[in-house]
Amino acid sequence: MLSTPRGLLFWLVLIILLFLIAIAPVQTARTFIDLAHGIGKFFRGLKTFIETLSA
Repeated sequence: MLSTPRGLLFWLVLIILLFLIAIAPVQTARTFIDLAHGIGKFFRGLKTFIETLSA
């Protein structure tokens, strides 16, 4: 699986990600942490919404 060739989009995203981590590691880390918290809040809210509908 790791030996299969990757597409151009994969390499472009990888280079941009590594560049962001290299020039601004703290800000990039905070962005990823905030994104993870936001996704968690979204799914907790979705769970509450579905539980409310099914009650």
